[in-house]
Amino acid sequence: MPTPILRDNVGSVFTVTAGNAVASGAYSVSGDKLAIDNTTNLALLADFELVLGGAFSSAPVTGALSLFAVDYDLTGSNAGPAPTATSPTPRFVGNFNPTPNSTNTATTWKMSLNAVALSDKTDYYIQNTTGQSLVTGWILKAQCWSPGT
Repeated sequence: MPTPILRDNVGSVFTVTAGNAVASGAYSVSGDKLAIDNTTNLALLADFELVLGGAFSSAPVTGALSLFAVDYDLTGSNAGPAPTATSPTPRFVGNFNPTPNSTNTATTWKMSLNAVALSDKTDYYIQNTTGQSLVTGWILKAQCWSPGT
């Protein structure tokens, strides 16, 4: 029988609490980035969770809430530019699930994006393309981990 691969959590949970409003078509502001410094812990992966408690004034029926990464330079001293509508597109990590659909009536969600490969030092931002403004109060968390036995 094969040995199962277990999950070894590395370090504590990284959290952004009470994120600011994010208009549709925009990225979260620099003050709401989730900064992960993985230079000491050396975890391989992270699970991200986005909690939207009453985060939309009306239910989105299209688009997505996406996670983007801005890596630091190889020395870990300088971050790349914070994403804006006019800056180069940062590295796409993935869309949080579930994504809105045409029959959606929910304005509050708990969404996840699991097993994201980590770099040494990275800032993570949310992009909103739902057609609805994401209001203040969302929470973004990440738990770094590596496979174990």
